[in-house]
Amino acid sequence: MADRKRLLIIGTAQQCHIKDFLEALDRSEVDAILLLPKRDQEAFNDEQAVFFSGIFHALFPPLLKAILFFRPHEVVVVCGMTYDHGNVVRAVSFYQNFYDLRINTCVRDKISPAESGLKPNPVKEICKWAALGSLALLIKATSLFKPLRVAEIYSPRLGHLALDCEIYLSEKELGRHEGFLDLFYFKDGQVANETLGKLFSRKMRINDKFRYLHEAVLFFNLSNKHELKLNTRTIALGRDFECLIQQTGNHVDFTPQEHERGKCEIKALGLDPQRPHVCLLGRDSAFLQQTMPGSDGDMQEPRNMDISTFKAGAEELLDLGYNVIRIGSIVQEPLKIEHPNFVDYACSGKQNDFMDIYLPATCKFFVGAQSGPMHVANIFRIPCLRINVVRLEVIEYCSPDDLAMFKLIRSESSGRILSIPEIIASGISKWPIENFADSNFTVIDNTENELLEAIKEMYLKVNGKNQPTDEEKRRQQHYLSHLKISNYNTRFETPISAFFLKKHANELFNSKDS
Repeated sequence: MADRKRLLIIGTAQQCHIKDFLEALDRSEVDAILLLPKRDQEAFNDEQAVFFSGIFHALFPPLLKAILFFRPHEVVVVCGMTYDHGNVVRAVSFYQNFYDLRINTCVRDKISPAESGLKPNPVKEICKWAALGSLALLIKATSLFKPLRVAEIYSPRLGHLALDCEIYLSEKELGRHEGFLDLFYFKDGQVANETLGKLFSRKMRINDKFRYLHEAVLFFNLSNKHELKLNTRTIALGRDFECLIQQTGNHVDFTPQEHERGKCEIKALGLDPQRPHVCLLGRDSAFLQQTMPGSDGDMQEPRNMDISTFKAGAEELLDLGYNVIRIGSIVQEPLKIEHPNFVDYACSGKQNDFMDIYLPATCKFFVGAQSGPMHVANIFRIPCLRINVVRLEVIEYCSPDDLAMFKLIRSESSGRILSIPEIIASGISKWPIENFADSNFTVIDNTENELLEAIKEMYLKVNGKNQPTDEEKRRQQHYLSHLKISNYNTRFETPISAFFLKKHANELFNSKDS
């Protein structure tokens, strides 16, 4: 009888994707062992699994032990859509130099051969390990005088780039990083926006060569003392959950020459640069479809909105005397408004790296979906109206100067809108956005009228004219009373649109909500 196939499964995806893979596996035909991060220990405690912490490389002890003693015929790396699994494939591929080993990746139940270009040359790899050893000794020697730490900035996405750096600078201002020599590099040498990267480079020691120091730290298990994990890696979310930005001042700014450039480019858009401007940001599927084809863009659909619902609110702002600028880089369709003080910058043909930052950094206030450009406004302490938020607990509640409005959630089985207590009790308020794709729930976008009324509220708020009634205050307090401190939020100071809460009071605060 032929030997059963020996399968090594390495999980890097969300737990649900790993479970789907395991359920589809015919255990009668294979012997399988799993290597899973320790974070998944409770979810897979009944499986034959080894739980690890640390970064994969060819001599990573759990992997080395599996290769030497289990001798798998095949390795499957169950990947997330955006997880950095290249290091896992590269580590396993090293052993293809010594025996016949198939390596596949599984993304959303689709299995395909691992990228062959990740297979390392054994001689070069061994030389690299020797070089990393020398760097590890250098780190140790330098740290005798001043403790050295290295950090990767998750820079390919604009929001993460903005928050990783700004939260670190806020922590530093608050005294958290005193006495350390901190060195940084941009992940994979990619920067979502060169202008923003340049601004932060003025305040932080950022150099691509520092990634080799980080490799040495990870390879020789020096992370406890010499790796600095920034916000994105610490909480696995792009958010200021401690509200540190509100506790500190601005850390980056433009030079006088850069401000002059910004004013000139606003004028080139056909607008008066002396007139205050408001930025509008919608979200659609075009950006991810074009920049990350084959990604999970289809599963992000609940975050999108119809840009035309901005029309009434934009016209209100124009009547109030603002320049109104629809921002973005790759969009599905223009916002059709005819007015001398309006410009659809995203469709103007004049969009560029510098103005993508300058416009949200200098606006009077920002209106839009929670996305990268809004985080740029955050780090410049610009008040934000956050609209069409899918999950209640993912709203950033740090600033009392902000305003928010979320999407209603309808249960298709019952045909009714879920109340706030139901949304929170069910966990939907902080679901991964992918969970909505195959769920029984539909999200309902904010209407054009709701956006108009929220923009009116925001205008009054920013200009110190907002005077909430006692009933509005009571309703806000009632809403916020349902939210609890968690790894998403430590403060709840951002109010929800008063018009929105009143309009949907019967649905959101139903009779079950005592």
